[in-house]
This record gives sequence, C-alpha cells and structure tokens, in this order.
Amino acid sequence: MTVADRSLRFTPPRGSPAWWSRHWLRIVAVTAVLVLLAGTHYPKLVIGTPGDGPDKLLHFLAFGIVTALIRLSGIASSALMAAILVGMLAVFDEFTQEIPGLGRSFDPLDLVADAAGILVALAWIAALGPDRRGPDWFRTSQVRRQAALVLLLAKPANWLHLAIATSLGAMIGGVFLGVAGRNPIVGPVTMVVVGASAGGIAGLVACLESGRRFSLARIDESKRCLSCLEPEAVPRCGACGGGYEAASDRRIPSRRIALVATAWIIASAAVLLGGYLLIMPASSVRNWLGAAVRHYDAFGLGFEMMVDATLLGLVGAFVVHRSRRRLSRIADRYGLECLRCGHDLQGTPGGAGARCPECGEAFERDSAAEDVAARSQSEEHEGR
Repeated sequence: MTVADRSLRFTPPRGSPAWWSRHWLRIVAVTAVLVLLAGTHYPKLVIGTPGDGPDKLLHFLAFGIVTALIRLSGIASSALMAAILVGMLAVFDEFTQEIPGLGRSFDPLDLVADAAGILVALAWIAALGPDRRGPDWFRTSQVRRQAALVLLLAKPANWLHLAIATSLGAMIGGVFLGVAGRNPIVGPVTMVVVGASAGGIAGLVACLESGRRFSLARIDESKRCLSCLEPEAVPRCGACGGGYEAASDRRIPSRRIALVATAWIIASAAVLLGGYLLIMPASSVRNWLGAAVRHYDAFGLGFEMMVDATLLGLVGAFVVHRSRRRLSRIADRYGLECLRCGHDLQGTPGGAGARCPECGEAFERDSAAEDVAARSQSEEHEGR
C-alpha cells in the first residue's frame, strides 16, 4: 500500500502533530457552531435596510464555513454525514428562531441559502481532496501538499496568523467594495459583505499557501511521516507505521497546468454565458419560463446574489475537479507524452538525458511507461 493510498483511511495516534491538527479543527468547528447560533438568535437583529439586506449571503457563507470545518475536523466521517448534521443544524436554527421574545421568524429561503452553502462547501472539499487516480508519484505529491496543510494547522500560533490574514483581507475587501463599488442596484451594506467575504477568502488562501510551503520544507528537513507527521520517519514511523517520502523529480510543468485550467474555465464560462443568453430574453415572454423568471426576481436581490454565489462556487469546484482529473491522466503518460507541450514521445529514444524534440523538456521512460507504449502499439496494430 502506497503512502497515497494509506492517507485516505488513517486515524492519527494521540499526541502526534496530525492529532493536534484535528483537535484544533474540532475546537474551531464547535466554536463556529456556537457563534452561528448566537448570531442567528440575537434578539431583533436586523442587518441592512429594506432592499439592502445581505441576510441570504450571510446564511450561505456561515453554513458553508461550518460544513467545511465539521467535515475537515473528522466530526463527520463522510460528506453525507456532514450534510445530514449541518442540515439538521439549519432546520433547528430556523425553527428555534420562532421562540417568543427573539423578534425573529422562520424563513424557508434561509434554509435554501443554508443548503446552498453546505453543497458548495462539500463540492470544494471533494474537488481539492487527494484521490486514487494517476501514478504513485502524482498521488504522493498531493498527499505531501495535504500533509503540509495538516502540519500548519497543528500549532495554535498558525491559527492566529490565519485569523489575522483573513481579518485583514476582509477589512480591505469590505472597504474597497463599500467605497468603489457603490451603484444604484446593490446597496452599500451588501457590497461591504461581498467585499469582506472575497477579501477574507483571498487573505486566508494566501496565508495557507505561504504556510504550506514553509510546512513542506519542515517535513523534508526532519523527514516527517506523511501520515501522523512525527519526525524521523525513515524508513518507517515508530508511531503509526507510515513513513516519509521525498518529492519526486517528476512533475507537470506549470505551463501545462495553467493551460488545462484555462481550458476548463473558458468552457464553463461559455456554458454559463449561453444559459444566460437563452434565459434572459424569456424573462419578458408570457410563458412558463417567463413566469418562472418573474417569480425568481420576486425573491429579491439578496436571494439572487446568493444563487449567483452558489453557481460560481459549484462551477469553480467543477473546474478544479475536472482539471485535476485531466492532470492525473497527463501524469499517467509520463515518458510517453511531453508533460510540457503534449508532444508524443513514443518514437523518441528515452535514455539518460533524453529531451522532448519539440520544447526541450527533459523526460525519462520507466518500465510502466514502456508497458503502456507496447500495449497501445499492439492495440493499434490489431485495429488495423
């Protein structure tokens, strides 16, 4: 069993860095649930003014964050369990707002926004998680990245850094859209919420990425186990039986990764634009589609923006998922196809120092690649 396979079904031993990472994640998840319930049950709380209420966006973001924390912390053992737990929390949250004296009310559209946040969070977790596709070196590179993030979250100080980066990003984004994004359609409060959300996510991602690179260097420096992250795990980890595995010399060049991602982004944008151009003319037509569009508009701008955020979130997760699936197929053809330009290398000598005749990218051909080449040539010969 490879390191990549083992990491998918592993429970870290108590006291290991991986255990502490899960421990802090669970504390943050429980805290997030308590903050959510406190905010939704605050008596007579009103955010914004009529026509400028970001209530649905806040529900979408809050339940998306709670879902991600509950799933990543291991409180929910599967995506289905996370959806059930957070869905029950959403129903409980709405019904208890009917308690006399709170000045709050049950709103079915809030449940729709909650469900949308749950769906988008689970979609991104599935899109970013390591999978079984691709050769060992490709899957191990994904496990190394995941292990670096786990090590990053094992220290409380790093959680403080993430909180600061998220807060700064939210303040910058909120102020920017609150000032520069003023328009007669979207109210200033909603623009501030949108800007703060985008800025907070950007700050969090930037901090996670820089921290991941530092943690990956720590893993290589102390030869940490990729499962429980205990140091000196060569040849085997004494705590969990796993081990350390160095980064492979094989890689998919950044140029090829960018081309794959760009192709899926353009294709997804074309589908969305086509759907928009088909639906918008029907909004003024007196048929069932026009009536549906008019009923949708009646829900208000806040609900429409929540739906837009849901569509963008799902499309983004789809693009990441399909791009990674395509990259795993490209990695499968290492030695048979240039991973930089895509040139067919099956007729090119693959000895020491071999390079692609088209772009000059170095490559090597192992036994697995030779077997694939022989099999493809045999199938081609039989087809003739």
